[in-house]
Amino acid sequence: MHELAITQNIVALVVNASPHRPIKVITLKVGELSGVQEEAIRFCFDVVSKRTMAEGARLDIVPVPALLRCRKCFLEFLLNDKWACPSCAAIGGDVLSGKEFFVESIEVEDEREENALG
Repeated sequence: MHELAITQNIVALVVNASPHRPIKVITLKVGELSGVQEEAIRFCFDVVSKRTMAEGARLDIVPVPALLRCRKCFLEFLLNDKWACPSCAAIGGDVLSGKEFFVESIEVEDEREENALG
């Protein structure tokens, strides 16, 4: 399960970005063709984030659909199960989006929230 290593890297990245403030929300962009399974990331996140500034954070995952451009007629289309252009039926194309996998943003507690809680 490569998602465990990926999730460890995500937690390390966001904790390094906010080493002194608890993280409330982590937003990930996950492309349809990235090979990353959302359920596995969520499962691993709960385990990996224990006793870190990311523990208890909400994990928002934004799916990115696969968008292709036909090499024959240049139509841009969403990936279908046959990888076929809906206009000319050519198979395949150039992938314009859908391979992404990155941390889009993090939201941390501000100092007022920390002082009110502590």
